[in-house]
Amino acid sequence: MTSSRDLLAIDRLSIAYFGLTGIVALVFGGLSGAGVAGAHAVIVFAITRLAAWRPRRGLGGVVRAAWPALLTPALYAELAVLNRFFTERYFDATVQRWDALIFGAQPSVELSALLPWVALSEVLHLGYFFYYAIIPIALLGVYRTRGFEALHRAALAVTAAFFVCYLIFIFFPVAGPRYEFARIGGDIGEGTLYRLVHGILESGSSKGTAFPSSHIAASLAAIIAAGREDPRWFRLLIVPQIALTAGTVYGRFHYGIDALVGIVVALAICTALRRPGTTSPSGNPQPTPGHQ
Repeated sequence: MTSSRDLLAIDRLSIAYFGLTGIVALVFGGLSGAGVAGAHAVIVFAITRLAAWRPRRGLGGVVRAAWPALLTPALYAELAVLNRFFTERYFDATVQRWDALIFGAQPSVELSALLPWVALSEVLHLGYFFYYAIIPIALLGVYRTRGFEALHRAALAVTAAFFVCYLIFIFFPVAGPRYEFARIGGDIGEGTLYRLVHGILESGSSKGTAFPSSHIAASLAAIIAAGREDPRWFRLLIVPQIALTAGTVYGRFHYGIDALVGIVVALAICTALRRPGTTSPSGNPQPTPGHQ
């Protein structure tokens, strides 16, 4: 017989996220919100049943340790609905003022204007595209070299980064430079990788999910957390991460402050999860280093 004590830390975090977003949908979303809340309640119940599933090896072990990170694309698609329940506004004007205050300009416009080089654009757009590989490489890599518990710790950091960003998207939706400013023109706009990345976003982006950059927050959290378990993964992935971070602003996917706050989210989460007393996969406190 199993109980809630058998849930992993990542399960408990997911229950908190689905519970909170379900309440927001129920309170602010009317009839359609009630449907979302009902779906979230079913998901919470399903998570509680995960306690009985305890694989530690193979594909089952990967899914068990990191299942919320695997579901984030579906959760991302839901945000365009959730952020309309709480407010009809987008707060781009506010974020643009922050950029002007911090940078003295709009980096999402100025960078490509100051550096209108096709080769640079293609490299940075490749970095942005590599986002889709950074998290899987970090998580699967650390599982391969350090095992189930290391994978769970890294996946917990990634999931926390996503959830923090997603909650901000719900209460403070920002459309982003792609919706506010003209597309990059000239030779840059004819680049192969430029067209590929922009085509992907036009077919699968959720409006209102610009601030902070969840791409940066989640991928950087993955690299830092995996690097703690095995430094080779940090060394392998940090250069693509830098290109991703620059590419989010250069390509007008995010404002400059989006990138900065994405970095802060990743660092804050990885710092919090490293503190003595941080939960282990079992959900029980880990001993303070040097104590058994």
